[in-house]
Amino acid sequence: MQRYLYTARDESGKQVKGFMAAEDENALASKISQLGYFLTSYKVSKEAALDSRTLGMAVLKPRDVLQFTFQLATLVEAGLPLLESLKDLARESEDPKMQRVLDDIRYRVESGSSLREALMLHPRSFPRLYIAIIGSGETTGKLSQALTDMSNIMEWQQELRGKIREAATYPIILAVVLVGVVGILVIRVIPMFKPMFEDMHASLPLPTLVVMTVSDFAQKCWWGILAGIAALAVGFKYMASTEKGRYFLDSLSLKMPIAGNFTRKIVLSRFAHTFALGIKSGINLLTCLDIARETCGNVRIEKAIAKVRDSVNVGEKLATSLQVSGEFPPMVVRMVNVGEQSGALTQTLGKVSEFYDKEVAAAVKGIFALLEPVMIVAMGAVVGFIALSIFLPIFKMSSLIGGS
Repeated sequence: MQRYLYTARDESGKQVKGFMAAEDENALASKISQLGYFLTSYKVSKEAALDSRTLGMAVLKPRDVLQFTFQLATLVEAGLPLLESLKDLARESEDPKMQRVLDDIRYRVESGSSLREALMLHPRSFPRLYIAIIGSGETTGKLSQALTDMSNIMEWQQELRGKIREAATYPIILAVVLVGVVGILVIRVIPMFKPMFEDMHASLPLPTLVVMTVSDFAQKCWWGILAGIAALAVGFKYMASTEKGRYFLDSLSLKMPIAGNFTRKIVLSRFAHTFALGIKSGINLLTCLDIARETCGNVRIEKAIAKVRDSVNVGEKLATSLQVSGEFPPMVVRMVNVGEQSGALTQTLGKVSEFYDKEVAAAVKGIFALLEPVMIVAMGAVVGFIALSIFLPIFKMSSLIGGS
């Protein structure tokens, strides 16, 4: 039995690519023909598996995957066969990229692959959690429920990103305005007053000296400032690309005042959601921990979950392992312990995820509600300091003229 990478066309001339196992070339052509396609080219594939890169497939955006999942769940729950559902979704899609991906998935299912196997060829569009949940749903005969659960968690993830983006918009605008205003004052406005200050032939107030020194430096070494900013950006990006650097940055993000607590809540919320969904879908405990580790989004917590998995693998209780790691709050440990003892781990993890959903939403509002007035006060203080540095010498000169 050979494994072939082939190219074929349908009745409309649309090209499809894929792989298929067959005894020889004639058997391959026969199988392709039975599916309603005309074989145009083929070659023996030595690869163990193909993915979306090998097949030249597009990468779907998270919102497109969410839309597909929700629509497929609705159709399957309504009793429509999986193949018919995939055909309908591909036919009705207005996005060419989405249509190509759905056509590829539908064709593979039509060729005898499971939906899980078809999705595995698009790992950049469908993450490991997605594939594991769908595979479990197929195995247990609860595909519609698995699709619904997956759409719910994806919707939650997008809502969380949306809340953070929405809450951060105003502070970011304020920060940009602050930098712009200070830049204009230091580079354009201060130099206009410099000749007048020099003609005074008198000692200048400290605020004026500070601002004039900064202004001179910014005018003469602007390229150095830009180069420094670029170097910091490149250094930060490189640091984030290394394992040790990422661990340091992620650890720092958990220890920062206010923001650290917020970051930990987001990470724990992801962990609880992912872990609860995996347990609910019938995935074994160790695999659930592996998936939760990959999706939590923080290297420090990932390493802690990896140690928890190793402990559970040798017979340690989950709650005890979480406690020993030192990264999980007592409330999470207690809830998991109750779930283990009562056999209701799915329900207790669901309660944990609900709790952190509320905590994250409240933290988002609280942090950015506090950040806005802080930014406004900072803007007023900086602009006020610069204005004071300009007017102090003028007031001093006026008093000298008045005294004479």
